[in-house]
Amino acid sequence: MDITMIFIFVKDAVMTTLSELKLMYQEDQLVEAVIESAMVEDTWIVEFRHVHGGLVLLTDMKGGELKYRDLESASKSALAVGFNQVRIND
Repeated sequence: MDITMIFIFVKDAVMTTLSELKLMYQEDQLVEAVIESAMVEDTWIVEFRHVHGGLVLLTDMKGGELKYRDLESASKSALAVGFNQVRIND
């Protein structure tokens, strides 16, 4: 099973590291980078819309959702995947 089939199967709950997201971007599997306010006050999460629908979350190596204290840090991580712009939902 290739990586595309895995992400389609669990498209609503995918968690991935920065290196995995870069590969997905290079393979044209991601269509948008989005930063959103997290449940924890004053923190931000980074997620990406998959070409087949659903969201792909930026996580640490253990699968935990990465949270950023400021928009600048979150934006840098989102842009590091390869996108030229990032949408911010607050």
